[in-house]
Amino acid sequence: MKIKNNSKTELVIQEIGSRLTKKRTEASLTQAALALKADVSKRTIERIESGSSIQLSTLIQVLRVFDMLEALELVLEERSSATKLDKTTKSVNRVGLKEDPEPRVNKSRSWGYDS
Repeated sequence: MKIKNNSKTELVIQEIGSRLTKKRTEASLTQAALALKADVSKRTIERIESGSSIQLSTLIQVLRVFDMLEALELVLEERSSATKLDKTTKSVNRVGLKEDPEPRVNKSRSWGYDS
């Protein structure tokens, strides 16, 4: 499965588990050996591989074993993310809709009566 932004969270978690299982088997590691290297329980590795939700700190420990932690730098790069966010927020108002090209002026309304 290709992980996409609109993929359901449960499916993404299952895919991550599947990919980590593949990484583990390619590295010729048992679940117990991976657990030992990542300093987590074997049951935690079983949960990851079965697609159960895990803590972020646990994922970091497992990624570190596979020397994959630095890949997060590409995903969470500070400068480019902030630049994209700045460009996006300039054209979006607080409810997430594009702003009107002309600002609205608060006009008092007489509700059909002349004042």
